[in-house]
Amino acid sequence: MDLITLDFETYYDKDFELSKMLTEDYICDDRFEIMMVGLKLNAEPSKVFSFRTLEEYDQLFRAWNLRGNAMVCHHTAFDGLILAIRFGIIPPMLLDTLGMAQALLKPYLRSVGLASCLKHCDLGVQKGTYVGNMKGRRLASLSPTELGKYARYCADDCDGEYALFQHLVKQLPKQELEIIDMTLRMYLEPQFQLDFETLQGVYEDTVNKKAELLSSLPTGIDKKDLMSNPKLAQILEGYGVIPPIKVSPTTNKPAFAFAKTDPGWKDLEDEYEDDPLIAPILAARTGVKSTLAETRALRLMGIAKDHPMFRVPLRFYAAHTGRYGGTEKINCQNFTRIKPKLGHRRQLRYAVKAPKGHSVLAADLSQIEVRINAWLSNCLSLLSAFRTGRDPYCEFGSKIFHRAITKADEKERFIAKTCILGLGYGMGWKKLQATLRKDDVRLTNEQAYDYVNIYRNTYREITGNWNQCGTAIEIIAHGGKLQLGPCMAEHNKILLPNGMALVYHNLRYVDSKKYKGWTYDFGGQGRTLWGGTIIENICQALGRIIVMEQMLAIKKELGVRPALQAHDELVYVLPTPQIAGYEQEILKLMRIPPGFAPDLPIDAEANHGPTYGDAK
Repeated sequence: MDLITLDFETYYDKDFELSKMLTEDYICDDRFEIMMVGLKLNAEPSKVFSFRTLEEYDQLFRAWNLRGNAMVCHHTAFDGLILAIRFGIIPPMLLDTLGMAQALLKPYLRSVGLASCLKHCDLGVQKGTYVGNMKGRRLASLSPTELGKYARYCADDCDGEYALFQHLVKQLPKQELEIIDMTLRMYLEPQFQLDFETLQGVYEDTVNKKAELLSSLPTGIDKKDLMSNPKLAQILEGYGVIPPIKVSPTTNKPAFAFAKTDPGWKDLEDEYEDDPLIAPILAARTGVKSTLAETRALRLMGIAKDHPMFRVPLRFYAAHTGRYGGTEKINCQNFTRIKPKLGHRRQLRYAVKAPKGHSVLAADLSQIEVRINAWLSNCLSLLSAFRTGRDPYCEFGSKIFHRAITKADEKERFIAKTCILGLGYGMGWKKLQATLRKDDVRLTNEQAYDYVNIYRNTYREITGNWNQCGTAIEIIAHGGKLQLGPCMAEHNKILLPNGMALVYHNLRYVDSKKYKGWTYDFGGQGRTLWGGTIIENICQALGRIIVMEQMLAIKKELGVRPALQAHDELVYVLPTPQIAGYEQEILKLMRIPPGFAPDLPIDAEANHGPTYGDAK
């Protein structure tokens, strides 16, 4: 199989560009025009072709055998979607230097655009700027000279993408290339449909909720106070919410991450979307015309109306730990879980459905991060519960409520479950209060404080591991080696068992009034770090490795690929008559411990139904 590097240049103007619309809408629009395409066969010189008709391009792609060769682009979701929609072509192996750069270069760069990557890697190739002259220019309007300059720009892009691929592929484990291919196919070969009426109900409820939020600030809080960063931080801390901090990579000065574009602020909005106290505060601070949930509902309604299938847009290796992120203003990683107490189906997951004759099957790893944390810490009581099938939530609930808790004690078990899932990375009592408040559970200060102390005294091995990971920070900053389970801490990074690494670029100690502690850079922004964060990073990264290896194993053994992957969950669309058999085989594969942890007590559960909501 040959490698073909491909780069499309397409028409755009101030009102018609990708930043203002969905990629699929852009490509399907009547204004869409291919200006030219650059093609490069293996290491041969790049060639640029410009035609007036799609038929001529189609003949070109047939001649280059795109249906039989591997293809690499920088943003294959875009170039690949042009091929899929306009020509019905999806190459057998999809590669993407954007995804590869996200995994390998994001710790060092604010942007992983082609220009930034080429400059950082110093490959002797530069991305040109001539495309900036093409805004509003149709192919027919270009002079021969302009066409020649544009073609040179396109050829340089192809050369740059190929050089970047050759540079990065040596550093990326082979299975990550397979995962990139599978990720792109969730988008290019969609399996879900959307229900417009359900989405319309979701949108209307979201709009009403926003109005309620903006008018329901907690007593004693003035909107003017929320415009002051120090006052907002003080208010959030009073409710148990830790204000996100960003540290400038250049000045080393910490600041509150309260800008709408700050990752820390976005995380706050996602985490406290349903909190009756915090959500109004965040909404009033931003004064947004539309919330994230509102924008997403509108976009999904547009897809349901204009397109037959829902293409799942995932950003490969978006997080520091390797997890996916959202894109196209549709974050499929945080589709709100079904809330039975609402008593209706106007919920987002119910709108994501399987085509006729098929069902949605959702399978996820049970408490995988808790299990990994217990295994890394050798926490015998938790490990014993998991290995023998006992309920660790009921066992811990019995400790904090001083009586035997069973599954019939739903509220008490839920509180204990929240403690087990949340306190393993050092969560304090105020944050525990805030976490439970989102589910209408109110703890007194004394209760929350007691629950945290009981957890830390019960699972001393886990809290002891935070201290060891604090030592690892010194190793990462100054050099040396320290084994952390299947991982190895060394200068600048923690090596993972799959060949990837958690990179802590520019790790340094900050001592200021706002923040005292360790910080590192990721994506051009400083992030805070302590022992609990290290163990959280490791657990999330190992959890990601496990579920991705399972995704590949299921594809190899059963021949099916997921329609969506979210956190520790694999979601499939499968023929309804065979769904029970698939469920059994998928669970069997997901219950096999990973090679790096053969004694890790691992488990999985699954369900299926006509929609994502019915399955999970």
